[in-house]
Amino acid sequence: MKWGHFLFALALLLPAAYAAEQPALVYSRTTIRIIPKSDEKMVQAEEKKNPANKPEEVLPVLPRVAKEFTVEVRPLSFLAQRDFIAHQPFTDKEGMLFLIDPPQTAALSSANLLAKVDVLFVREDGFIAKIVPSLALPTLAEPIDSQTPIHAFIFLKAGMAESSDIKPGDHIQSALFTPRPVILEAVPPK
Repeated sequence: MKWGHFLFALALLLPAAYAAEQPALVYSRTTIRIIPKSDEKMVQAEEKKNPANKPEEVLPVLPRVAKEFTVEVRPLSFLAQRDFIAHQPFTDKEGMLFLIDPPQTAALSSANLLAKVDVLFVREDGFIAKIVPSLALPTLAEPIDSQTPIHAFIFLKAGMAESSDIKPGDHIQSALFTPRPVILEAVPPK
């Protein structure tokens, strides 16, 4: 009878010990906002073209608006898994965010993704350093280097950067990125 209890306990413990050795695919989901940088240069260029600012001759300059995406947050090592095909395709409002911790210069290599993606290279302060549109990661011949230290790659559905008017210099608003500190400067007296 005691031998039966021992085998029963062993049968219960072995699967738990085996499961503890397997790497867990842990990720979280969060919402990010992409805040456009101001296009003051574009507005100033329009004013120089038509200094009188006649409404019938000038099309209005529409302000760029913030966009929201729900992203899966994963470690960069997730992309190196060759036996797993990452979640695809994304909808227009979702994507994946791969954290690089600590921030450093990183290279984007080929990965098992089913569809093309727009890749945003994001610095630690949340500003987009560069964008690579419509990238087919499985067929990527050479790694794409970030050239500057970055904190994340954000993958969006191919074409979303253009259709959502996302550009380098725009800011990612999320707790994952360190915001710029507020700096108060004294204005010199005249």
